[in-house]
Amino acid sequence: MRTIRFFCNTINQNTDAILADAQFRHLTKVLRLKIGDSVELFDGKGAIAQAIIEKIEKNQAVLTVKTIKNYPQPNQQRIIIASSIAKGERFEILVAKCTELGVDRIVPVVFERTVKQALQHNRLQTIAVESTKQCQRLFLPVIDEPENFNGVIEKLKTEYPNAKTIFGLPAKNAEPLINLDFGSNDIITFIGPEGGLTETEENMLKKINSQPVRLTDTILRIETAAIAFASILTAKRDSEKQYD
Repeated sequence: MRTIRFFCNTINQNTDAILADAQFRHLTKVLRLKIGDSVELFDGKGAIAQAIIEKIEKNQAVLTVKTIKNYPQPNQQRIIIASSIAKGERFEILVAKCTELGVDRIVPVVFERTVKQALQHNRLQTIAVESTKQCQRLFLPVIDEPENFNGVIEKLKTEYPNAKTIFGLPAKNAEPLINLDFGSNDIITFIGPEGGLTETEENMLKKINSQPVRLTDTILRIETAAIAFASILTAKRDSEKQYD
């Protein structure tokens, strides 16, 4: 049986850890843990700690950190999903599943044909935390605020200058994603709206040497395409890792 995990933004060897809000409610109301129980803490930045519950107060739990281990942040083969916003709860599903699969960054993009709607950024971050807990990954994905297509291109090419960039295109002559080899490079995937990319947007992507790729012969919804891209790319990346 694996140790129960909780998210704690700050973890230090010689300082008590505090769980409040949603993490506190999960510990006390859902799991009904008691003083003396052992748990695992993670900060989403590479720290994993074993801790003991020392106090349960009205609005928080105090834990003593027993051991802590820090892992380095990956700086290559990072997977960035830059996806059109999807309607309703569909973008929340996208965030949850891409987090579980190991995507490093999720960028909500407003394309010309994107259906305009507000996203609750704090809620998306909460979903990412819960998905990270569930899947036992070490690092939280970065989740950006929504931004227009032109701004996202400029930002990501500046921050990931050596990344390979691809975009979904349901055309028979597009390279199948399953055949793609991105080596040790970061990879940025642009996923357009269900109305498709405009000719101008497609030309802008080609201008930055973005490669069109296809998934299947069918037309996919935004969140389905994002999850499919994430599944293939993370599987290809993780299959090449060496484990002790």
